[in-house]
Amino acid sequence: MQSLSIRASWWLTAASYVWVWGVLSVAWPSQPLRCFGLALCFGVIAWVTTQHPLPGVLLTTAALSALGVMGVAPQDATIAGIGAATPALLGPLSVAGLVVGYRTPVLWGVWAVPFMLTVTAYFGRWELPSLVFGMPLLMVPWWFSAQVRSRDVRRRQAAADAARLSLVDPTLRAQVAAEAEREEVASAAFDAVGEFVQHMTRTAQDSREGLEIDAIGSIHHDGEQATGRLRALVEVLRDDDSPAPHDPGSGQGTTPPESTTWGWRRVAQDIWPSLWLLAVVALAPLTWQALGGVERAVLPPARFVVLAIVPLGVALALRNRLPITAQLTAAAILVVVNLTGTIDVARDAIWLAVIGVGLSWSAGRSGDRLTTAAWLVFSVATWSLVWADTRDYLWIQISLHVLPYGVAAVWAGHHAAEIEHRARALSRQAEIETAEQAAVSRERLNLARELHDAASHAVGTMMMQANAARVLRTRDPEAARAALDAIADIGRESARELHALRSSAPPAPRTLTEAATGADGRVDVAEAVAPLVTGARRGGAHVSTTLDLRADPSPLDVVLLLRVVREGLANAVRHAPGSEVTLEVTVSPTRIDVTVSNSPPRQDPGQDVRVTSSIGLGLGLRGLQELLTERGGSLTTSAEGDTYALRASFPAYSPADPVVIP
Repeated sequence: MQSLSIRASWWLTAASYVWVWGVLSVAWPSQPLRCFGLALCFGVIAWVTTQHPLPGVLLTTAALSALGVMGVAPQDATIAGIGAATPALLGPLSVAGLVVGYRTPVLWGVWAVPFMLTVTAYFGRWELPSLVFGMPLLMVPWWFSAQVRSRDVRRRQAAADAARLSLVDPTLRAQVAAEAEREEVASAAFDAVGEFVQHMTRTAQDSREGLEIDAIGSIHHDGEQATGRLRALVEVLRDDDSPAPHDPGSGQGTTPPESTTWGWRRVAQDIWPSLWLLAVVALAPLTWQALGGVERAVLPPARFVVLAIVPLGVALALRNRLPITAQLTAAAILVVVNLTGTIDVARDAIWLAVIGVGLSWSAGRSGDRLTTAAWLVFSVATWSLVWADTRDYLWIQISLHVLPYGVAAVWAGHHAAEIEHRARALSRQAEIETAEQAAVSRERLNLARELHDAASHAVGTMMMQANAARVLRTRDPEAARAALDAIADIGRESARELHALRSSAPPAPRTLTEAATGADGRVDVAEAVAPLVTGARRGGAHVSTTLDLRADPSPLDVVLLLRVVREGLANAVRHAPGSEVTLEVTVSPTRIDVTVSNSPPRQDPGQDVRVTSSIGLGLGLRGLQELLTERGGSLTTSAEGDTYALRASFPAYSPADPVVIP
């Protein structure tokens, strides 16, 4: 159940008191104490209603019924043509309707308001026409407050969403998203590639003794299958086309402003009060006759419909699109047709109420000062006409203008607050999604690089060794068995690296760097490079190294250096098996340079099967180029005669530089 603030409760209490006291003071100018007592009674009841709707409804109904039973409703205060119902009763009923509409569910108010009116009318001996025509008037406050309740519920929900999202840490969410992506991709990679690597390893172990040609050939075939799957997976990771989160500044996802187009829904919303106005004018006299209010219905003259109702209906239809024009036009029409004697306010008060409610609600929703000024002109013009013709209607007309305007202003405030909360929530959600998407994209790129290092190099080398074992199985069985042993060793190492991807362990270059870091924090470059050189030699390359260390590189520099060395040596082993490979590393205080060059491959007789490159399309060099570019470095490849060279150069890391983890 919704709750009312203390301020709102006091305002409604004061409104009920002032209404009853004002009306009764005009009706009973000689009985001020009686007027004060009744006004105070209904003020207290209004306060109870704001705090406890159900008891308040019962108290309001009981008090109004008691007035009817005691016959305190004076004839000189009755509404002309509406039996014995006095304007004094409308104030407490309206306040109760407002509270019921705001604080209770719709189904509760649907019976509560008719219950109050029916019981009051019964004990007050209202005539049937009074009850029928009074019901819509008293349902207006309930309906308006129900609209405010609905909007306030949405405002509260929007505020709760904004508050909930404000507590979310985008960095933490991004980390969780990246970890989930790593787990998913690593599992897919292990399922796609790991089983082939394991099968190649087992086959190499099982065929070591017999050197079966079919088994050795299946190793090469499995390597081709693994290469194809790995190529597809890495390309998917690199071609990240997942949708980017929307830009909160673009307006996507935010509550759009009211449309200015002439869509059929908007047209229907604009013209339905005008249609209701025409229905009231046409059907009210017939309804009054059917209820026994008059013996013969008096239909409105054509002059009245053409000069008053139709122009006012047009102004009412334009109330949202041209609010100021609609208000001033309606005021001018009322004044002109009244001066020409076209309308009779006493007879025509029902349609006048429709005009007042529609234009007042529109003005309250706008929140614009000029529109409010135009509404005041329209309201004062209407009240002046009513005061000059039938003063008993004045209180009703005032309430039918002020009440919709005030409630609409509250509705507009809740709506504006809802839009603000939604905008904050959407902006925060976009920030979170942007962080998550950026983290996932970075993780995908890192995984593509790590998969290339962990699997493609290993698979390519295993295929090359399988080809060597096939060629040497008859000429040099021991060399063939050594090649199969190398396949098993490389396969086990690759399987460990694939498992490490699933456990978020650091990639091999970082692991080698950490292993070569001493207690003083200095990294032994020779010790870090040694495992990579050993692996290349095991693959058949003849590697010579030259290390020119003029400064101590930082661990981040060594990680990137090892990536360059690993890629260069792997490419040399894969594409130029048995070649002479030269590794040159120069570390200065400001820059690190790495060169890996190799001679043409040695041609072994009978080696007629070309070894497939690891992943194809140059993805290994592409990833390395990206890393070096992020660090402000460069990567070049060149072929000079029969020598192929890979050169990388990048600035030494400075604590002031942004950290780029290779």
